[in-house]
Amino acid sequence: MSRGAPRAQRGADALVELCRLGRDYDPEADPDAHLHDAYRPDFVVHIPPEGPVELLPGIPLPDAMVEALRAQARLAPVVTDQLGAPVVQGGARRPTSPKKQRAVRQRDGHCRIPGCLRTHGLQVHHLIPVTWGGSDDFTNLAAVCVGGSTDHHKLLVPHGPYLLIGNPNVPDGLRLVHRDQWPDIRAGPVA
Repeated sequence: MSRGAPRAQRGADALVELCRLGRDYDPEADPDAHLHDAYRPDFVVHIPPEGPVELLPGIPLPDAMVEALRAQARLAPVVTDQLGAPVVQGGARRPTSPKKQRAVRQRDGHCRIPGCLRTHGLQVHHLIPVTWGGSDDFTNLAAVCVGGSTDHHKLLVPHGPYLLIGNPNVPDGLRLVHRDQWPDIRAGPVA
């Protein structure tokens, strides 16, 4: 976080960092997991009838930030009316259950970035972000290392410029592509 950045940017960066600190820890991999629970934030999202998702009425969030927060915080959706008053509030929930996250970590066994064999500090990553139409299906989830000297998660969308795409159910089924190539890849081969 840069001291020279505008106040709004510093606040947004601090919010993302708070959510990163609150990510789920596997008690088997981290015996001190209970110490990290105090940092887990609740992310209240205001969903207006039209327009962008808002953190608070009048504070829109870019899709990339919503996806980053979605991956690392519990979600509590709030549907608002035209004036921003809450109409319906859903219960807070994790986007992917701890059971599904354990299954993905067990399936993958190590970071799925090609060439990385790191087996600790793994976080479950959405290959295609939910805000881009991705799902919470196993075929859209892969384990990626976080923190340390090989923090590959920072390289991936929505944090970084790369997508990890392919079939995670195949040992060598994933590859890195730059986000600028995504529209061409989605379109498929030209006939």
